Amino acid sequence: MDRVRELLFRKRAELQDRWDRQLRAAEEAGFPLDNATSRLLPQLLEATAEALEKRFRLPAAGMTTPAAGGRRAAVQGSLLGDFLFDAVLEDEPSLSAAEQRRLAGSLSHAAVEVLVREHLEGELDRRRRDGDRFARLGHHLRNSMTAAQLALGLLQRRGETRGSRALRLLEDSLARLRAGLEDTLVDELLSQGGLRLSRMKLERVAAQARSETEPEARERGVQLVLDDSSRVELSGDPRLVRPAVRTLVRVALDLSRRGATVRVQCAKRRQAARLAVLVDRCRKRPDGRLSSVSGLALVRRAARAHGGEVKVRGTAGDGCALTLQLPLEPES
Repeated sequence: MDRVRELLFRKRAELQDRWDRQLRAAEEAGFPLDNATSRLLPQLLEATAEALEKRFRLPAAGMTTPAAGGRRAAVQGSLLGDFLFDAVLEDEPSLSAAEQRRLAGSLSHAAVEVLVREHLEGELDRRRRDGDRFARLGHHLRNSMTAAQLALGLLQRRGETRGSRALRLLEDSLARLRAGLEDTLVDELLSQGGLRLSRMKLERVAAQARSETEPEARERGVQLVLDDSSRVELSGDPRLVRPAVRTLVRVALDLSRRGATVRVQCAKRRQAARLAVLVDRCRKRPDGRLSSVSGLALVRRAARAHGGEVKVRGTAGDGCALTLQLPLEPES
């Protein structure tokens, strides 16, 4: 096989040119491949040269994790392919050279497909476990940040901070930390193979969000009310819907003046579930517009992931309304 290895080495540049032209032809015919496919050929030639020298070679000491994993998968694929090839020839020894070549190519193709799929499924399982762990960690961190904000509010009411710049910086840091945490969790969850839908009762999610934010509302001097809402059931990913509803309520609290009333309402609108958070006394700019509404990034991303939307608008007097609308059955 030394002659074959030397041939592949000599024709490396020519093979690369021919392969690139074949990729361009496939693209023009309407079957574009990943651009990285062009960069794989040199790696394949190098791996082929090593396999021609000794195919069943275990990973060497000091190999990087990707290289070692690739070598183990290659040996596994070769063992499986040789086993099936020999089993077929035992029963059909009269296969022609063309038929044997087609069988070998098919076995090689199938080995790559099965091994890559097995690896990706294992990786998705690992990411799901990591995501569940991150979700639990995020829940504990959110609770800790809420406790810190309540403690700051208590100190402020006692006059021990007196609206100092240090207090404002600390409040801003906590808000940014919460938003960054929520956004990171959304990224992690959405990278785990998409939504994990289950049946959810929106009024129960709203009740839980109210229970979790009630201490913060009390410290702010805001009355938080959950109206007797319609029963609304939808298919959603609890890992996204629950924090989105909680965040929407918390943003409404941030927009509220002291002494305001915040009402949370659930309703069904055609083929959608709607959660409305209504504030009767909302902070606005001198021109009458709503002040900058921050903290809704997670809510909007969760809504888009389900095919829904988020709206913020002013209402009669000094009020404002924040609305989360989700389809009852997200499109698959």
